Amino acid sequence: MMKTGNEIRKNNLSRRQFLKVAGVGGGIVAVSSVLAGYGLYDAVKGDLPVEESPFDNTFSLQQNEVKSEPLLIVLDDSGKNPFSAYLMEILLTEGISNFQTIKVSQMDYYFLGLFPAVVLADCHISQEMADSLEAYVAGGGKLIALRTTPQLAHVFGVKVSGASFENGYIRADENHPTAAGMASEALQFFGPADEYILDSASVIAWCAPGLSNVSWSPAVTVNRFGQGQAWLWAFDLAYSVALTRQGNPRWANQERDDRDGLRAQDMFVGWIDLERIRIPQADEQMRLFSRIISESLADALPLPRLWYFPDSSPAMLIATGDAHACPGDIAQHMLDIVEVYSGGMSIYYTPPVSENIVRRGIRRIKEWAADIPGLGDILPSYYPTPNQVAGWRARGHEFGLHPYVEEGLEQGWREYWNEFTSMGYTPVSPTTRTHRILWKGWVETARVQAQYGMRMNLDYYHYGPAFKKENGEWVYGHFTGSGLPMKFIDEDGKILDIYQQNTQLVDEHLIHMPWGIGGSNVGGKEAVKVAERLLDESIEKYPAAFAAQFHIDPYVIGGDIENEARQFLEGTLAYAASKKIPIWSAEAWLLFSECRRAAKFSQLNWDSADKRLSCEFETPTGKDFSFEILVPEEFQQVRVREILVDGKVAQLNQKQNGGLAYAGVTIQSGTRQMEFNYA
Repeated sequence: MMKTGNEIRKNNLSRRQFLKVAGVGGGIVAVSSVLAGYGLYDAVKGDLPVEESPFDNTFSLQQNEVKSEPLLIVLDDSGKNPFSAYLMEILLTEGISNFQTIKVSQMDYYFLGLFPAVVLADCHISQEMADSLEAYVAGGGKLIALRTTPQLAHVFGVKVSGASFENGYIRADENHPTAAGMASEALQFFGPADEYILDSASVIAWCAPGLSNVSWSPAVTVNRFGQGQAWLWAFDLAYSVALTRQGNPRWANQERDDRDGLRAQDMFVGWIDLERIRIPQADEQMRLFSRIISESLADALPLPRLWYFPDSSPAMLIATGDAHACPGDIAQHMLDIVEVYSGGMSIYYTPPVSENIVRRGIRRIKEWAADIPGLGDILPSYYPTPNQVAGWRARGHEFGLHPYVEEGLEQGWREYWNEFTSMGYTPVSPTTRTHRILWKGWVETARVQAQYGMRMNLDYYHYGPAFKKENGEWVYGHFTGSGLPMKFIDEDGKILDIYQQNTQLVDEHLIHMPWGIGGSNVGGKEAVKVAERLLDESIEKYPAAFAAQFHIDPYVIGGDIENEARQFLEGTLAYAASKKIPIWSAEAWLLFSECRRAAKFSQLNWDSADKRLSCEFETPTGKDFSFEILVPEEFQQVRVREILVDGKVAQLNQKQNGGLAYAGVTIQSGTRQMEFNYA
């Protein structure tokens, strides 16, 4: 039976003795040897059976499934930082799944020695914990921390000045190799940033409260300490990413864009720097974070990860269209256009809830008649029939709910849900967009949608005067700072089971619509150019999934409105197809995102003599997707020579991401045996 930390202490190995053993001269190998002698650590395999662990891994994503992982995430449970759990979402979005998590109150200096690298969330630590972390790094461990205390400042090679500032900009230091490939522009971050004085650390990135002097203070540093290394972020990346993506929580329910109706983008007016909206700022910082994690494991193993999109696709186009009680034949026409480009589409449909009992009865008779040859021509159904919808879904499209919530969020969802299901459009698709994209609270709308089984939200929507600069110029890009889907997090740090997917390309913003809400109104031809520029930037610099709004209504109205809308639709689809960018429905994109998030690498083993990484890759059963698995192209001064999948040599791909060169291989979902041979 494995001994607990308390039992080990009773064997007379004091904390001071441990620190002495783990000191600069001892190294991490000495720590492992001592722990092995106490039955806690197998110095050869490094396996810690989770089911026998003395620690309550409440947060762990690998409970009772895997042994130890190369990376440990220490999360706050003191109440100081409820957002620390968002670190897990960041890593999973970056395609990194090989980590284990514990609460900071459970952190034990015997336990640290089991992991080559540790990420410490922004949280309060005691002097004993600080001593443990110091010994861990001195003995050869790699530590990445989000902010620090004076007790650990010397480990990170800085001095704590005691000063700080709220919100600001981070800019990569072009002279540091870790910053290579990161956006050269200064990027926004949110939350408090500590001002540090450099001692022995080197600077990866700088930060400042404004743009006048972005080299104000170190933002990200690295330092050699003893046998190990320590990286330090001056601000809490998890908190910053949440506020970059979801807006300022203090501005929830405030009208700020001078457009009637509360929407998610109201929380971004004066929050997002419009000069930088074309850059997915949160994503770029997440990529820097994941690169540092790869570097922290440089002595242990080349860490495998997943590419963001299916196959080796450079970007994604998510085709959606809101429809307001539109005819079924018009929806069919739209889907036919999308299929020309081998695409799938989501139609978000508003059912006619104002029908009286007589009209409803007539509608149902017509739906019945529509499926009978000849009779359907005599009694044509205006609205999509359940059989039509079933046929669209069978062809890979989505038919989801587009509710009105003007009379209240809960009331609107209840009323339109009941009407949608009563029309036979079941099961209800798991993605949605709200009519007029009305939004409540910081995440209240997402919370209510999740209660109805929605698992992806597209209400963050690029529309209106929020995206017009003072000089009159309209801007386009990623106002959430992201082109990637991530789950929402609420004010208490609870991760909601619903993804946020930004809608960046919106027809009613780019083209004048009859309802006159307006935006840049550049017209169909220029709207296509906007889409082309953003897709090109994704391919060249910033990998992203673009959700597009192609309303169904213009095809009902006809005339010039239909011509402009068709130009935007077909031009955008054609360009995406020409660049080999998949065109998917939101539901298909959700299912891929969920499968990717649940995929895992297990049985990681690095053979340092043969320079070979082996592992098993597994995805949930019943999901048929292609994934690209990436490993660093170069590791410990050798390069990937070949990749084997289930014992067969696979085709090698090359990819750049976050400034690192990767070797990749595309595989189908399932369980695969992987081997990466370096030479």
